[in-house]
Amino acid sequence: MDEKSRLRRFGYGLAATVLLVVIAGYLFGSLGVTAALALGLAVTLFAGGGLGKR
Repeated sequence: MDEKSRLRRFGYGLAATVLLVVIAGYLFGSLGVTAALALGLAVTLFAGGGLGKR
């Protein structure tokens, strides 16, 4: 995977994480924000959007 596609996936994961945090914060409070951050990070890493080289 080249650097451009990795950064694109990272951007998508970041956008999804921010959206999840806002929604979870509104619906569930601080516990929802923590869970959304953990879930967003996991999805970003599993999608291959991490910034480290493989």
